[in-house]
Amino acid sequence: MEQKKIWAFGGGKGGVGKSFVAGNLGILLAQNGYNVILADLDLGGANMHTWLGVNSPTKSISEFIEREEQDIKKLLIPTDIPGLNLLSGAKDGVEIANMKHTQKRRFITALRQLDADYIVIDLGAGTAYNTIDFFLLADSQGLIVIPEPTSIENAYRFIKNSFFRQVFHNSQGFGLKNVVNEIMRKDNPHNVNTPRELIDYFNKLGGKATVFIEEQIQYFMPKLILNQVRTERDQMVGPAMKKACLKYFNLNVKFIGQVSFDDSVRKSVLERQPLAVAYSDSEPMEQLEVILTDLLKDEKENAGNNSILSQLTL
Repeated sequence: MEQKKIWAFGGGKGGVGKSFVAGNLGILLAQNGYNVILADLDLGGANMHTWLGVNSPTKSISEFIEREEQDIKKLLIPTDIPGLNLLSGAKDGVEIANMKHTQKRRFITALRQLDADYIVIDLGAGTAYNTIDFFLLADSQGLIVIPEPTSIENAYRFIKNSFFRQVFHNSQGFGLKNVVNEIMRKDNPHNVNTPRELIDYFNKLGGKATVFIEEQIQYFMPKLILNQVRTERDQMVGPAMKKACLKYFNLNVKFIGQVSFDDSVRKSVLERQPLAVAYSDSEPMEQLEVILTDLLKDEKENAGNNSILSQLTL
């Protein structure tokens, strides 16, 4: 049986449309005949059930994390969309948003064992370790940005912190954990504050450090999706961010598409129906279908590549 794929969608700021993009792409996958699970990991602020028109869930992720329920499959909530189930975080509070090492590892293992073709993860805002770790766990990582200064700034911070976290996780296998731990200190003596400076530092060390950091650059390729686009100037943000990441971070971030601002999105939220159901012929849905096609094409081209965290021990 072909291994399931995990897609995660995050972003540095709230309100940029992570649930909107993740949810509608999950529905599109289900409509294309795949067995899909939407996992709402916006722990402490989960609302995917409302967006899907599902009544307030009586069961959620916390029951598995706290070992009240041993079988994570029993927490799946059917939806009205054939082939789509929901794993909700709606009852989960701050304590679940700060999972311990052993809890996180157990949860990730359980996700991988679920019977689905795709698990689509909607992450919370910000750069907490749990959020970034689940982002890095995925086989495909989508970063949602809107063309506003605060969103762009937070997206750059998310990219930086994700790359640093990846390097931290993978360093142990190369015998470089002590070096990375020193760099990760806020008062690090090497004055390493950006991905480019981190890359330069490892290259100066030479030997296995150079091999290690080159591998990390190759592993790290989040996909940028620009949401709520209104103007021609807005359309320039995605390509500009891609160029900036390469120039200032020395990281390759792939821009895979944009979604226009459209009143149908607001209407679908008020009607408690996903856009893919209520307004399937709208411009945003046409754009999301193009993005989905690109994601599936990219997946085929990179078949055989492991997710970043499949190489790690959290």
